[in-house]
Amino acid sequence: MPVLLFFNAVLRYNIRMTMRKSQKFFYSCLVFLLGVGLAEYVPLSGTVILVLIGAVAVGLIFWKQKRLALVFVLFFLFGFLRLHLAQPNINANHISFYNEQNKSFEAVIAEEPDARIAEQRLTVKPVDFKGKVLLKTALFPEYHYGDRLSVECKLLTPQAVEDFQYDRYLARYGIYSVCYIPKIKLIAGEQKNFLVSGIYKFKSAFARRINQTISEPHAALLAGILIGSRQGIPTDVSETFKDVGITHIIAISGYNITIIVAMLMGVFAALRVNRKKAFWGIVAGLIFFVILTGASASVVRAAVMGFIVLLAKQMGRASKVKNILILSAAAMVFVNPRILLWDAGFQLSFLATLGLIYLGPILQKRLTKLPEAFGLQENLASTLSAIIFTLPIILFNFHRFSLVAPLVNILVLPAIPWIMLVGFVQVVAAFIWLPLGQVVGWGSWALISYVVKIAQIFS
Repeated sequence: MPVLLFFNAVLRYNIRMTMRKSQKFFYSCLVFLLGVGLAEYVPLSGTVILVLIGAVAVGLIFWKQKRLALVFVLFFLFGFLRLHLAQPNINANHISFYNEQNKSFEAVIAEEPDARIAEQRLTVKPVDFKGKVLLKTALFPEYHYGDRLSVECKLLTPQAVEDFQYDRYLARYGIYSVCYIPKIKLIAGEQKNFLVSGIYKFKSAFARRINQTISEPHAALLAGILIGSRQGIPTDVSETFKDVGITHIIAISGYNITIIVAMLMGVFAALRVNRKKAFWGIVAGLIFFVILTGASASVVRAAVMGFIVLLAKQMGRASKVKNILILSAAAMVFVNPRILLWDAGFQLSFLATLGLIYLGPILQKRLTKLPEAFGLQENLASTLSAIIFTLPIILFNFHRFSLVAPLVNILVLPAIPWIMLVGFVQVVAAFIWLPLGQVVGWGSWALISYVVKIAQIFS
């Protein structure tokens, strides 16, 4: 019924055929996203969706005066169809068919293992079944991406935890089964893509050099800032960062990417490289960074969003970037439609980017009385715009908001580029000669100590 009401409303509305191509493109992407979102709450069978698409296609042929409205309806229905196609077909060939049963199967570790304080989480792909399983097991022995395992455990269906939709959170990764304390036996190592395996090995070596050149918890925090790794960060430090609203600095975000782009621009400008060549140099630098951090979906998303912010600043007009932003969101949702409603990282990145592009310049004009030293104007404008746009998602998902976040971010953010620069030099130096990396590490240790102290004072 809601779909039919939408159908009727759009067709009755007189959408002008004089709409520019850029506007048509924007609204086509927008209604696609709306279709994906609504399909989560108004599920339709594949047959119904295809019948509706067929009806719209016929209407496009015979109802020319409503052609544009029908095109929008078509994209809306494509959103429904995309989410429908993302739903798993649960049968005897899908591993989740055996949930609530004891099951033995062979599987390959499909993602980089997630080592926590007291456990490691392994996302595995069964060899003889479709779907994925999340295994929660002891920290030792360690396992690696691509390891082939023999697994024996009781498969369980993920359940919502209070108001946290844990089942839908895992579904965005294609995981519909979990297993606690499984019996695992290693059959063979590194059976997956050698390129991805090589990336994870390089990331592991990078993290190892950090641990060899700086003490904890600073090493874990530096790894979080440089490569998005949260392994080993003490719970009290993590909670302190949450209390003061600076958790984003230990996760690869659009802000980190923007810093890297700004650094690369400065280097190319100092070398007097022309704008076109500098652009491709920056793109290459971003690709290297994405690979360095393991090329996870969140990092790729941050790279896309961060680059859009830079593009907006270079163009000088946010309106020109609107279509690039909506296309990026539509493309990400097309690849994985589950992220639209169940991936807080995607939502926060998208809204923060909107804030930086549209509200940031407005706030910066209002803050002209503040000194420009240490990037105070830009940092405060960026922080406030991101906080204002992401506030609804933060309150809805995490039920917390830090009143001191703007001030703490102003004090902390100027240190982040220096931490990234010194930390990167530290690791490169450690690859050359470990004692040299340890000497440089004193610099990153001092900067991180400053950030931790600020967080502790304001928490």
